[in-house]
Amino acid sequence: MDTVSALPDRVLEKIVSLLPLNDMLRTSLLSRRWRRVWTTVLAFDFTDAADDDVNVYISRIDSCLEHLSASPSCVTIPSIVFPAIQDSDVVDRWIRFAAAHSVQRLQLAMWMDYTPPIPFTLPLSLFQLCRGLTALDISSCEIPAVLEPAISPAFPSLRSLSLFEVTIANPLAFFAQCPAIERLTAELLDEDDLLPASAFRSCPLLSTLSLARCTVPREHPSAGPPAFPSLRALELDNVSVAAPQSLLNSCSVIAELTIKDPPEGFAFRLDPRHTVSTLRISSPTVLPLSLPSSSLRTLVLSDLEIANPQALIRAFQGLELLSFESVWSETGADSGIQVRAPRMRHLMVQDSEELGTVIVADTPQLCGLFYWGDIRYLGVFDHAIPKLEEAFLHCMVKNPYGGKYHLWKNLMQPLSHVRLLSVNWWFICEFMQGCPVGSERLTFDKLEEFHWWPVFKKYAAAPFGKWYTKRLSPIIVLSLLDFLECCPNIQHLCIVVCAAIAFASCCFPRSVS
Repeated sequence: MDTVSALPDRVLEKIVSLLPLNDMLRTSLLSRRWRRVWTTVLAFDFTDAADDDVNVYISRIDSCLEHLSASPSCVTIPSIVFPAIQDSDVVDRWIRFAAAHSVQRLQLAMWMDYTPPIPFTLPLSLFQLCRGLTALDISSCEIPAVLEPAISPAFPSLRSLSLFEVTIANPLAFFAQCPAIERLTAELLDEDDLLPASAFRSCPLLSTLSLARCTVPREHPSAGPPAFPSLRALELDNVSVAAPQSLLNSCSVIAELTIKDPPEGFAFRLDPRHTVSTLRISSPTVLPLSLPSSSLRTLVLSDLEIANPQALIRAFQGLELLSFESVWSETGADSGIQVRAPRMRHLMVQDSEELGTVIVADTPQLCGLFYWGDIRYLGVFDHAIPKLEEAFLHCMVKNPYGGKYHLWKNLMQPLSHVRLLSVNWWFICEFMQGCPVGSERLTFDKLEEFHWWPVFKKYAAAPFGKWYTKRLSPIIVLSLLDFLECCPNIQHLCIVVCAAIAFASCCFPRSVS
């Protein structure tokens, strides 16, 4: 017997469980020792057996299920992923198999790009046999009008529910089947599909709610106000809400609010009674100023027009993280902002030149600065950032200062105490063109780690991927070495040449993702 085959059963089960389904099945041909190892795996993803012919696909899965049913070692399968085949009878057969094997996490995953999606009716066996489910993920189906639970709900233990491109015949009755749900993600098939807020009154433990492509209608007063006593995080993506302020007021302990692509006229106000600490808004509409909140700590704005940026900064003096991505000032508004925030720890500005010059004026707690765009629109006051440790300065203009070293020095001098500095092509290019010698050189005494990306964006109006890598000529390399002489405590040097998408993912601080 070979060394691997001699390993304990649990180790072999772990090894096999890491393989795609087709490779998992092939292990049964290795030897008699391996013949039934795959049947003891605790999680199966049958989407790995995909085939262009749907009948062949179904036949493959049915064959696997027959082998598993015949195996005495296959008693429970806690996690199963089935494709959302557009055939209710087939899905019903698979659900009954899952229920017979005490499934806890069940997913009916979309396996083909339908345009538009073709929903199938979800079999009632799901509601009758799967009481032990703790996580359910279903796609491209129609949830039938199940009756509200007379004795006990269909999913008493369900904690996580994900719905993608579904229609719900009776939302109130359906969510009454899930009284213990804590996390819900729902994207309906059509943005005009109704999902009343009162449907969630039977889910008092709901803490995370993400809605997409649906309509939250105005309800009759007899339905009572919406109530989310445990909701901590709310995300609305392309959701039409008839009464957004009422919805927000019903979330008494909400901490994270994310709004993406709201319809025209969507308006809300944060006031001292709200507990929102993180606010993310992505919208082509103008952001109003009626957002004062002493509890707000993180503000992320993208693809947004701001009526008065300077007033916005003044309204959130408690901010710890501020991020602008593709943000611009409303026509006629004052251009440029001065960032004065006593608690701010992270500042991110990306592709927001139309906002005007961003001047970091007074941020004594700032420890991370990220700027991606035309570096000429960034300014930093002396002694404005005494605690700054990391600076990411990536310019899409090849020679922003035209070789004028004093302009380069004016920007970099307030940043010369950073521990980590990440820059792209412009930095060394400007340094080598006008750098003096001797004591006039700017030194970076505390710099320990330096990242240099020898890329630049040739045309400002070009698509995201139009980045160009520069050839490292001997002059450039010598200039880089000259700069390193200004960094007596440097420990790590990283020269990165990569695709634009990797460039972006490496630079962004994780706290904003």
